[in-house]
Amino acid sequence: MPNTENRKNSNKKPTLQEHSQTVIIPQLTPEMLEQARRAAEQGKTAEQIEQEALAAAQAEQKAVESKQEAPTAEKPKTVQPANKPKTRKEAEEELAQNIHDDHLWLNNPVMVRGLGLAPIVAAAVSGQNAWMLCAAAILLVTATRMLAVAICHLTGNRFRGVVYSYAAAIVYIPAYIILYNLFGADLSLLGIYLPMLVVEPAVIKRMESNDLETVGEAFRRGINNTIGICFSVLLVGAVRELLAEGTVFGNVVFPVAPLPLADQPGTGFIIIGLIAAVWTAIGGAYVHYKIEEVRHLYGNKRKR
Repeated sequence: MPNTENRKNSNKKPTLQEHSQTVIIPQLTPEMLEQARRAAEQGKTAEQIEQEALAAAQAEQKAVESKQEAPTAEKPKTVQPANKPKTRKEAEEELAQNIHDDHLWLNNPVMVRGLGLAPIVAAAVSGQNAWMLCAAAILLVTATRMLAVAICHLTGNRFRGVVYSYAAAIVYIPAYIILYNLFGADLSLLGIYLPMLVVEPAVIKRMESNDLETVGEAFRRGINNTIGICFSVLLVGAVRELLAEGTVFGNVVFPVAPLPLADQPGTGFIIIGLIAAVWTAIGGAYVHYKIEEVRHLYGNKRKR
């Protein structure tokens, strides 16, 4: 009996040892085998291979986390509306600035501000004279303003009156040569009123302002003033020629002159005064309409 039991125990022992000595083999991927092969070729130890694998795993984990956090980390951008509603104050300031910058209709140098009246009243008696005065304004106004502003930048905006007067005198010399080549002896029809443009407020009024503009602004504003002056001069010259001779720029309109005295200085003052009165009345009505439009528009918005 004891022998049989011993035999049974001896048969059971190997099975117990087999279960107790079970080895778990990790699953090997092709990437791990390739990495081990490269490490073996480079002569790295097992510890170095393990450190590199750990570092690569940490880097990959950080990359995944950063991708997941990127959308949440970005702050939503505030999209501003393309047409942001203006306040009443902003609309009124914009309207006032547009009126100030409109040198053709609403802020015309001649009809609204009364600049350059002496040459226009005395010399702008026909379309031909108006063309010559217009050409003189083109050559003098903008160039004088730009030259004077450039000099004032050098002098610290001092001696503005002297700077503007001498700048106009300097510009007048080449301007007269150009005008003479354009119009020849007809330029003498303007008489003394052509050189009077040198000291006319239409040319040197900028000296009254203490604010020193840039040369670029001087060019832009000079062009605007020149356009307004030329339009007024041509209009007055055409009207006076039509009334005094019945023609416009030499083209016959009336067989008989309606008002032969229109080419006289006294009549010229009256004609320019009437044109300016109608001009400012229309411009004032338009400005009043725009102001009331702004008030009603923003008044209705406020009630809502």
